[in-house]
Amino acid sequence: MTTTTNTTDKAPSLNQYGTYSSGLSTGSKTTPTTAKPQTDGDKTSAAVKGLGDNFETFLTMLTTQMKNQDPLKPMDTNDMTKQLVDFANVEQNIGTNSRLDKLVKLQSAGTASTNLAYLGRTVSFEGDTFQYTQGMTQTPLGYELDSGAKSVRVDILDAKGNIVRSMKGETSAGTKHAISWDFKDDQGRAVQPGTYRMNVAPLAENKTDTIKATTYTFGTVAGIGNNKDGETVLTVGSSEVPLSKLTMVY
Repeated sequence: MTTTTNTTDKAPSLNQYGTYSSGLSTGSKTTPTTAKPQTDGDKTSAAVKGLGDNFETFLTMLTTQMKNQDPLKPMDTNDMTKQLVDFANVEQNIGTNSRLDKLVKLQSAGTASTNLAYLGRTVSFEGDTFQYTQGMTQTPLGYELDSGAKSVRVDILDAKGNIVRSMKGETSAGTKHAISWDFKDDQGRAVQPGTYRMNVAPLAENKTDTIKATTYTFGTVAGIGNNKDGETVLTVGSSEVPLSKLTMVY
C-alpha cells in the first residue's frame, strides 16, 4: 500500500513580509526576520530598481500590445511617447535627489568641522546668567534699552537671588552698553566663584511707562550639537545657545 501525503497548491500571494509565497503548505513554520532600517542610499537604490522593473514590464506590455494591435486602428504613438518621457523624467528626478543628498551630507560635514573652533572659546549671547571662575579678569556683560531712560540700575545677584552688587548704568537707547564688574560686592569684598545673574532695572521719565531691557551674558562653549530644527547649538553651562544668537566670540 502506498501512502500519499496531501498538499494544497495555491496561487502565489504576497505575504505580510513583502515576499511571494509559493502557496505550497508544508506544515513547517517560518520565523520572520527584522528588517534593518533603510538608509537614504538604500532608498535611492530601491527606487531606481523599482523604476527599472516597472520600465521592463511597461516595454513587455507595449511590445505585446503592438504585436496584437488592430492594423486598421493602430495605437496612438503620441501616448506611447508621453509614457516613455514620463519614465525618463522620473529616472532623472531620482538621480537629482541622490546627488542633492550627497551635497547636503558634504555641507553638513564641512559645517561641523568649522563649528569645532568654538569649543573652549568664550562667547557672548542674549541671556542673564553667567559663571564666575577664579582668575577671571573680564565680564562681557551688557544690555540694550528699547527707549531712553531717566536712570538705570544694574544688579548682580548670587545663586540664591541675593543682591551682591548694585551699579549705575547708561540710559541711552539703541546702544549696547557694557557692564564693568570687578567681582566685588557693595562693601568692596571679593565674591566667591559661582553662578551669578544680572538684572537691569530702567526707570522711565514717565513713571507709568515701561522700558524693555535686553541683557547679554557670556560663557565658555563646552559642546556643539543640533536642535530639533537642525540648527547648530552651543552648550554653554546649562544652556543651549543657537549659533545665530551669538553676539561676540573672544
